[in-house]
Amino acid sequence: MRSLSTVLCLLPLTLGAEIISREGAEKAFRDDAHEPVSRTSNREDRFLSIFQIVKFENGQCSASDGSVGVCFTEAECAAKGGTATGSCAQTYGVCCTFKANTCGSTVSQLISVIESPNYPNPSPTGMCMFNIGKSNTGVCQYKIQFEDVMLSAPAQGDCTNDTITISNIDPVSAGTVPMNLCGTLSGQEIYVTVNDTTVDPKITFNIASNAAKYRIRVTQLHCTDTDLLAPPGCLTYATGTAGTISSFNNQGGNGELLNNHMFSHCIKYQNGYCDVAFTSSDFDLGADDKLTIGTQTLTGSTFGTGGSLLLNFTGPYVFPTMTGSDGMAMNSGYTLNYLLLPC
Repeated sequence: MRSLSTVLCLLPLTLGAEIISREGAEKAFRDDAHEPVSRTSNREDRFLSIFQIVKFENGQCSASDGSVGVCFTEAECAAKGGTATGSCAQTYGVCCTFKANTCGSTVSQLISVIESPNYPNPSPTGMCMFNIGKSNTGVCQYKIQFEDVMLSAPAQGDCTNDTITISNIDPVSAGTVPMNLCGTLSGQEIYVTVNDTTVDPKITFNIASNAAKYRIRVTQLHCTDTDLLAPPGCLTYATGTAGTISSFNNQGGNGELLNNHMFSHCIKYQNGYCDVAFTSSDFDLGADDKLTIGTQTLTGSTFGTGGSLLLNFTGPYVFPTMTGSDGMAMNSGYTLNYLLLPC
């Protein structure tokens, strides 16, 4: 269920007078005293005639600092603990940004940012947890964007120092969200389902290194946002006609594949498009790592023919991937560019 803000706006006095004069002009000149006759003699009605009631949705807005916020009235923004950063709703509202950087905090707005303490300076060591409460009962998914996440690198695929874990989510996501995330994750994103959970989802950072930092944006998606929701079982969900899918911590081929991951990449179906053309900018998997595209199960360092692969349309764009437990070869993983082709 979406929320609205209401603003009572005072119109300029001259405008109010103009409204009365236009509506009462004819009667005024017929009246012996030549005095304007308002629509009603009721004082409250005359008072309201110079006010305008404005309602606007508390939706996403672009903040003046380049970030993303939620459109509220200035009073609502202050009451909710946000920061007014620019205007929205034709200046009737403010673009309110919400940020948490204190361990143990709870964020529960449509769009919230979680930062490490002292960000962008290195995070203190130790455990830091943040609760992510639903903004309302109509929320089904969280879109979690790793805007600037730099943790310690894995050791032969294992996250032995800094880690991120996400808990208290629905079983459909608990089975696919990796229990070990580390390395450089900036620019990547995941979707988690929270439709049935009765406990606030939690994101936990265990920091052991002295150079880690993180900034994460959480966007809450309503069950009615069917055009935005990721299909069940899709950990990543690319929504453009062209884009990129990659393994975590790939870093354009300079990173290291993380062990024991099992999830699916998905691409949104677009009307008028069928086949998908893939090209690899990096593809390096170990013997027990796999990526499936259509009927092809790919491993090793060869991707398609000359680094290109064409997928003929046979149904939903879902691409399961699995990494094994042996990361001794320190393979980099993959980054694939895709292009949807017109039917």
